[in-house]
Amino acid sequence: MTPVIALGRAGDLHTIGFHMATAGHRLDDVLAWFRRLARRSRRFRRVLRRDGVAHLAAGWADGAMQHQHDPASVAPFEVLRLRLQQQVERTTALGEAPGRHLALVVVEAAGGLGCPERVVRHARDAFHSGETMATTPNGKLLVLVHRDHDVRRRTLRLTDAMRHDQQLLGTPVRVWIEPLAMSAEHVDSHLVGLAS
Repeated sequence: MTPVIALGRAGDLHTIGFHMATAGHRLDDVLAWFRRLARRSRRFRRVLRRDGVAHLAAGWADGAMQHQHDPASVAPFEVLRLRLQQQVERTTALGEAPGRHLALVVVEAAGGLGCPERVVRHARDAFHSGETMATTPNGKLLVLVHRDHDVRRRTLRLTDAMRHDQQLLGTPVRVWIEPLAMSAEHVDSHLVGLAS
């Protein structure tokens, strides 16, 4: 990426953002790195001012979404956070409390290197209707779901599938439905609390 950055073209930042997302870097970190670079380079500062940040963020979003559609992977935590924010705004605009319609299915597993991939595979089998899934910095898998009569059944099916998976035998796994705050201003802090 260094030669691309050295050329200083705003359009190339889309490609860099894409690669940063697929490498698993958080958007906040990427933007902080580029702000730091801009403080040290006047030329690069001008590139960032001329739609450079927008190109970088758009590339990151494209990379994150492509990464999300890979069946063996999940979205970065920031994608889930953004998606939750959008859903909360939509619910609030309809005059409803977010916690009435949204919840998170939380999977907490401790185990070997193959464990997270197995957990994601089981989660994708149980939640296959376009639900956003992300791993948190503390290793939990979160699935953003609409609270309906089917969530409990699918969560029990996920728990049962992991309990009977031979590769997960002996691995402590906890699965629960986390109701979200009823107040829109508390939803993000609730999510951050689960992730830390």
